[in-house]
Amino acid sequence: MSEYPVSSALFLVVIFCLFQSWWFKKDFFSPLNVYCFTQCITLAISYFQIDRAMTDFHLYTWGVWLFGMLSFAGGCIVARLYAKSKAIPVQVHPAVCANQYNWTYHLLLSFAVFLVFLVGVYGLYQKVGDLIIFTQNPAKWMTKYVDYGYYSLLFNSGPLCVLLFGVASFKKFNNVAWVRHVSFVMVFVTIVVNLLAYPNRTSLFFNVGFFLIFINYLYKRISPIIIASLLVFAIIAFISIGSIRDQYGGGSVEGKALDVVVELPYKYLANNYWNLDYVLNPMNDQEIHPHTYGIDFFSGLFEYAKLTTSFRNSFRWDNAFNDRIQKVQGFNTVNYLWDVYKDFHLFGVMLLPFLCGLGLTVLHLRLCRPFTPRQILMYTYFIYFVGWWFFTSGYKQGIYCIWGMVIFVVSTICTEQRCVQDDKSEKASLAEPVVLDKVNKQEEAQA
Repeated sequence: MSEYPVSSALFLVVIFCLFQSWWFKKDFFSPLNVYCFTQCITLAISYFQIDRAMTDFHLYTWGVWLFGMLSFAGGCIVARLYAKSKAIPVQVHPAVCANQYNWTYHLLLSFAVFLVFLVGVYGLYQKVGDLIIFTQNPAKWMTKYVDYGYYSLLFNSGPLCVLLFGVASFKKFNNVAWVRHVSFVMVFVTIVVNLLAYPNRTSLFFNVGFFLIFINYLYKRISPIIIASLLVFAIIAFISIGSIRDQYGGGSVEGKALDVVVELPYKYLANNYWNLDYVLNPMNDQEIHPHTYGIDFFSGLFEYAKLTTSFRNSFRWDNAFNDRIQKVQGFNTVNYLWDVYKDFHLFGVMLLPFLCGLGLTVLHLRLCRPFTPRQILMYTYFIYFVGWWFFTSGYKQGIYCIWGMVIFVVSTICTEQRCVQDDKSEKASLAEPVVLDKVNKQEEAQA
């Protein structure tokens, strides 16, 4: 603790997130808990400073990072206080069968999305000549220099299929057995095809993350003890690899290979934070990236209309992956706070996390009553991005904006089919007493 005081303090916050979920039996995947857990654990690991590029944060960087966290927490707290004042339940309700939902339509629409995904896989196959996993040099086909055109939008949408099939895979939520069984099989079929066609980390994390969140809400609450056990196992494995490395000479082939095994995952994590500090505190106070005045905030919505490309070329703005922000060449990702900062400066660091915390907590409170497929789909989708925010800003990537629209459209179509019938029957049942009343009055008049 004396050697790594910052990491130790952040790990205490991580332990608190796990402990309060276990002791008070609270939902681990609540917005504030997920935000604090992921931000603190990733920064704690980064502050081990295994790579020299990860230097101590400047005071200004600490201010921006803490400001973003406090702002998000403020939005969550305001929403929960309002709910308590209105006596709205704040504990997650167990999953119950969504009777006012057409699961057959949902499965058909999920297969429609899956077929679109397969079109993308076919386009990739035409370009590569095989599925990437079976090629001699998979890395060659997974660089940003290979242009797959609009096929990349399609074959990267495997996680959207997992999301749609996944919500229909649980008995507590879906009482149509055959739909449930087909959906469960399709979840794993999609994951396998996705890995064979384009085996990237992002899609795998999406697939596993979505399904774990569904398990938590639709099957059985994932115990923080299990999460802590997985965390401890990962840390032990990480330290063990580091210990093995020490037994080799620094110049040996084995030593160099183990250096890569230890340091490469660390760099992929820590570069998000060293780049944040690097760009918020430019040398000689020179602006590394021009201020976007909030225009680039909407780039994800218009990405495939080519409008954002024109703006970026004209004003020399970065894309969503911030290629110009590289303290170390080849490691260009940066914490989401930089995107907010360059769009709206400190006002954005205060406002956007607050609004996200507020909106996500409102969605979470919807799960504290019998919830609908649309509500659990939307919450699962958005809460995953809160956990992923230390990496990139999903809202600036058009593919994720399209996923959100597809989720909304599919859940709306399937809900409305049953709700229209329910509305008609409800109106009929309301009309019956009125008709009986008239008949009774007529009989009384005749008497």
